[in-house]
Amino acid sequence: MASDTLEAYFNKVYGDTFRAVSRFVVSKCGSVQESEDIVQNIYTRFYQRIAKKGYDDIENAEAFVINIAKFECKNFFGNAKKHSNATYFADYTEEQMVEIEAQMSKEQPNLEDAMCNDLLARQIFNDIAKDDPLIGRIFYLHFVCDMKLDEIADTLDISLSSVKNKLYRTIERQKKKFDL
Repeated sequence: MASDTLEAYFNKVYGDTFRAVSRFVVSKCGSVQESEDIVQNIYTRFYQRIAKKGYDDIENAEAFVINIAKFECKNFFGNAKKHSNATYFADYTEEQMVEIEAQMSKEQPNLEDAMCNDLLARQIFNDIAKDDPLIGRIFYLHFVCDMKLDEIADTLDISLSSVKNKLYRTIERQKKKFDL
């Protein structure tokens, strides 16, 4: 199989499924940092599979990648439970796990502004996630996965008022801390 065709297919599937896969993994994880490792493993495994066996037999790429995600989460958390007493899994419907949101991107005026904004966003997010993993998950699901607050409350099995309080209080705290 031609390398450029393989990479074009992979890039298309990645672009089409990244938000759904990230959303699924973050909803299952105890922290955003763990989810980043798992998402990387998912797409590595997907690339290895299509490089080895092709992709003509894959009817629904999203469903295929979500199945890899399920396997990777079970694998990761199975190993984590052996070394920890933490609980990571929650019960979600199949519909919630495979729901996709349209990928949107904002254009930045120039590279320097984009890099400064990205660095500040990472610094703020790291500050939020290290203090309280639950708040990190709320921010990730809301700002990266574009989930509505009521969807986050349902997904994380907490009240809508808790989601709102954690989100808005943390935003105000970060505005003061970073002079925004």
